[in-house]
Amino acid sequence: MRFLSSLLVLLAAVPLSLSAAGDGMAPENFPLPGDFDQQNRTPPQTYVLNSWPLSAGDNDKERVPLGMIRYVASTLSASFTPMIQGQKVNQKESYRVGVLKGGKWIGTVRDSKVLQSNVASTITLHVDEAGEIFHIEFDAVEIAKGEEKPEAEIIIIRPFPGAQPVLNKPVVLMPDGKMAAPKEEEKTFLQKYWWVLVAGALLLAAAPGEPGK
Repeated sequence: MRFLSSLLVLLAAVPLSLSAAGDGMAPENFPLPGDFDQQNRTPPQTYVLNSWPLSAGDNDKERVPLGMIRYVASTLSASFTPMIQGQKVNQKESYRVGVLKGGKWIGTVRDSKVLQSNVASTITLHVDEAGEIFHIEFDAVEIAKGEEKPEAEIIIIRPFPGAQPVLNKPVVLMPDGKMAAPKEEEKTFLQKYWWVLVAGALLLAAAPGEPGK
């Protein structure tokens, strides 16, 4: 009985210690599962990947969970745990594949072939600067008969900085205080004397031919 009371006290204290760290970060003395971000001590993002017939509209009963995605955007690491095997699909149907985030559907529309059991799947997660998903791509390729089905590959794409303008570039002035005129690109021989070649060609064309003997 004393052991049970001590265990309840310990479990009650865990949420408090987690919340005290703030921003979802676990405290330093709290052991983390292997798929947590060990450096920043934050849990991975977790979403359920679903397939949803396009013809079903908003009917939630036809939405089928395919598996669970867990990822850490800062380390570009992720895992996928399948929930079902051999889903029955309508060959003539198109399917939405994606996740629900805050009540909003995020995903893509694919042909029924990508949901077959004999395919190797690739899931691409597009995340923003904060590591939050804003788009998902799902694709699959058929594997050879008898070949073992591989685990789903997950690719995380984060935004990268674009080209930046060159600011505070020093302005070089001439001794008279005016800006230097841009140097003209040196012309090639053909650019300089094309007219001579054209004139020579015209003269040759206008020259009378040799009279016949």
